[in-house]
Amino acid sequence: MKLSQAVAVLGVTFTTGVLLQAPSSLAVTFSQTEVNQSKLVAVAIPRKSGSFTLLVLEQLSSQKRCWRESGSNPTRVDPLLLNFNFTGICGRSTDSNGYSIRMQGKDVGLDYRLSFQKRKDDLILLGIPYRSGSGKTVEVGRTHGLKSGFLKIILNPGWRFTKRVYNGKKLGHIYFNRDTAAPIAQVISSEIKPKVAKPSSAPPKA
Repeated sequence: MKLSQAVAVLGVTFTTGVLLQAPSSLAVTFSQTEVNQSKLVAVAIPRKSGSFTLLVLEQLSSQKRCWRESGSNPTRVDPLLLNFNFTGICGRSTDSNGYSIRMQGKDVGLDYRLSFQKRKDDLILLGIPYRSGSGKTVEVGRTHGLKSGFLKIILNPGWRFTKRVYNGKKLGHIYFNRDTAAPIAQVISSEIKPKVAKPSSAPPKA
């Protein structure tokens, strides 16, 4: 199956690299619950333009395998769920309605967007603040190399997948989660200090 066909079947919508979180979804307080990390995988999907979009796959049932991994640095992901009716067996999250960032027990989907950035021969998944001065960019994971096809995002130490919980009920929304707080942006003062004239060493004129 061609990449374009696979993307269509998975329901991935390409954006301009900005993954928006709907403001109404964070109007209430959510908690989180732990999940089996082996049941989820974050995937970088290439675009014709050379950029990438993010997809998260989840193994909901052991009936059939939803994906297969091969190689390392980077690891390729073969989306096996394209070969059968994966309803109830595999889950897929294709945009910020299905996943977001959570840090130190707080949803920060309104403050951070998920985006990819190429660095030499690597692809980095970043959490980037929407507003200048609201925080520092955080590195969530990377592919550890570049190849064609679907590439696995290896989460950085301290990051893991969790699920959103509301009123004691586990929801399908997936968090890229870490227990430490978002880094604080360095505040640069725009105040202009007045210039102080240096005393002249020349003798006064008569």
